[in-house]
Amino acid sequence: MRGKGYLLVVSLFIGYYAANQLTFWPIVCLSWQLFLLIYYYRRRLRFYELIVLLLVALFFSQHFVYDPSDTLPSLEGEVQLTGTVNKLIKSTENHTSFILQEMKTNTHIQINVFTPLSSTPNQGAKCQIIGELQFPEHATNPGQFNYHDYLANQKIHYQMTINNEDQLACQGSSLVGRLSRIRDLQFEHVDQQFDVTISAWIKSLIFGDRSELDEQLELLFERWHLTHLLAISGLHVSIIVTILHVIFIYCCRFTKETTYQILIGFMLIYPVLGGGAPSIWRASLVMIFNYLAWYQRERAISLDFLSISFVLLLFLNPEWIFHLGFQFSYLISFSLLLSKQILTNLKSRWSQMWFVSGLCITVIIPIQLNTFYLFNPISIIVNLAVTFYFSTIFIPLIFTTYIASLILQPLLFVFVTLVNHAHNIFLVFIKFFDHYFYYPIVTGPLKPLLILLFYLCLIYILVHFEKKQFKQVRYGSMMFITIFIVQQAIPYLNPTGSVTMLDIGQANALVIELPYRRGVILYDVGSTLAADFSRPSERAYQQIIKPFLHYSGIDHIDAIILSHEDYDHLGSLQYLLADFTVDTVITSNYFQWPDGFEEFIDDERTRHMRVNVGESFSIGGQTFYCLSPIRDWQNPNDNSLVLVTTFGENRWLLTGDISEQVELSILRDYPDLSIDTLIVAHHGSQTSTSQRFLEQINPQHALIPVGRNNYFKHPSQTVIDRLNQLKIEVYRTDQDGAIQFIFKKHQKGGTFSTHLP
Repeated sequence: MRGKGYLLVVSLFIGYYAANQLTFWPIVCLSWQLFLLIYYYRRRLRFYELIVLLLVALFFSQHFVYDPSDTLPSLEGEVQLTGTVNKLIKSTENHTSFILQEMKTNTHIQINVFTPLSSTPNQGAKCQIIGELQFPEHATNPGQFNYHDYLANQKIHYQMTINNEDQLACQGSSLVGRLSRIRDLQFEHVDQQFDVTISAWIKSLIFGDRSELDEQLELLFERWHLTHLLAISGLHVSIIVTILHVIFIYCCRFTKETTYQILIGFMLIYPVLGGGAPSIWRASLVMIFNYLAWYQRERAISLDFLSISFVLLLFLNPEWIFHLGFQFSYLISFSLLLSKQILTNLKSRWSQMWFVSGLCITVIIPIQLNTFYLFNPISIIVNLAVTFYFSTIFIPLIFTTYIASLILQPLLFVFVTLVNHAHNIFLVFIKFFDHYFYYPIVTGPLKPLLILLFYLCLIYILVHFEKKQFKQVRYGSMMFITIFIVQQAIPYLNPTGSVTMLDIGQANALVIELPYRRGVILYDVGSTLAADFSRPSERAYQQIIKPFLHYSGIDHIDAIILSHEDYDHLGSLQYLLADFTVDTVITSNYFQWPDGFEEFIDDERTRHMRVNVGESFSIGGQTFYCLSPIRDWQNPNDNSLVLVTTFGENRWLLTGDISEQVELSILRDYPDLSIDTLIVAHHGSQTSTSQRFLEQINPQHALIPVGRNNYFKHPSQTVIDRLNQLKIEVYRTDQDGAIQFIFKKHQKGGTFSTHLP
């Protein structure tokens, strides 16, 4: 298989394609077999190579299949489990999380312990656990991170929460567990020797634990697509191995053979010490293969070694095919190896660095967009500078500082001073760029056809770049840009609009997207309360509202309409104003800003417009009529801005938190009011949605924004009975997740759908 290792990777993907029975999978499999036979008859393959490739495809066609029989027989009541700790996820003073492999069925269960433990279970420990099993929650909104699928891709289909140490009894460990214990001892050593900042960096860059890094710093790295520098990768491993190589050869005076033997041993255990991420295993395996080839006096073929490591890791852990770090690591590595000739043609060191930086960012753009829905083009420049700084200064300095803490204590303060100065200078640099040059392109996920065209175009550019056919490279670059123009143009060519009630718990957020993207309007942008119950929480915004807007390709909001000033209706406003361009904020004339909120309105960027009863306003051709408040009711809920508007030919009433007295007031002023879709007021409280109100406006559909198992026990059963009695179709966010209405302008009807199955 010398020089043909990449065919193993293709065979593996054919097996994956067959296992998941993707589109035209029989045709794809037969085509691959035909291709291999042609290759064999043209003497490009030996017979044993042909057999190996066919067997790899056949094996992985079964290896990637999930066996539904590997489940637990009962989910009712309390159960007792016996199993082995498969992986330790997190261990802090008050929270321990690990994966348990149940002994009888081999089912994987995530165990979350929310109480201090006298001793943390080691990997490989045998445990007996008593508790209640739960299914992981599905994402209930479009664009929201789907924790259920994330765990399912790791073959984890159950969770168990433990609040008492008596429910858990573990003993023993495996070899991996004992190595992990060495890692824990080093954590204790680092905590004793360094302050929080340096300790966090050592744990991240040497031991693969990012849990103690500053949260804002991590967000900064994520915004600039630099998170690969925080996780141990081939870059980190090669730097560490280079430093060790220099120490062994020049300081310890070891022979090359002895040095390589030590490094092979180190590479076998370092992935465990480094947290076990796929990128560490990839880098370690490829280095081991290179050292073994040197021993055999064989010429190293990096592409073969990378391909073998790819197949080997998925053989041992097939779930890694869904792991973002695994995907990024191998996609970048294969791209760089296949572009080796281009790097050779580039004589300048700086040209090579620019090319590598650009290729590493470009090749993962589709995965980036389908995961985070945005891309920061200036990150190519920042990546070059930051990667150069990390590889030549910061990572070597961090590793040397750690070594000094072990064997050069008298010089430790020198290294600590250098790290602190380097870190402070770096923070100034990255924050400067973030403040002045952060202009991300929000695209939403790429369409499958555009992903295919993207990679075909990239291959076309690289092939002609290697041949120095720069005219064709320019054509390819123009096609490349066209792909993104098409992606950005799709919403503006779409004749359908949508109204989405997001599931954000006991709060309200309605997102309106007009046909042809003529306007994006939000009616209420609520949030739940933080732990201290005195301020709005950022959770609903960061986990639901922002991802949904980015998923929809939205970076500009024409208007945010606030029904009233309660946090469950405006709590996310400050975050939206910071992250999005918002043209107008619209409120009633009796709206009063909560303390500190008015300062978030930048008059140069965002206009605040107040609306009186009887007035109307239009956004992107969508007209809203104000029905209330007719006067100051001396109550924020009753002062809610009540609007009526039409989507397609479907009339909607947006009610905020009005009570029955306001409903009756509206009926007196608008006796002929008729509605197709009602946003039920005050989360379905019995103080609203009166019988008379429902009978007169006669809605066909009712939408209730309400939290699961909420403290107020909303919606009231009385309200639900009224709606059912009048045969009004009811949608609830606590039961249905996000609720979406799709419509076309001037077209009767429309379609409701829910995000939960």
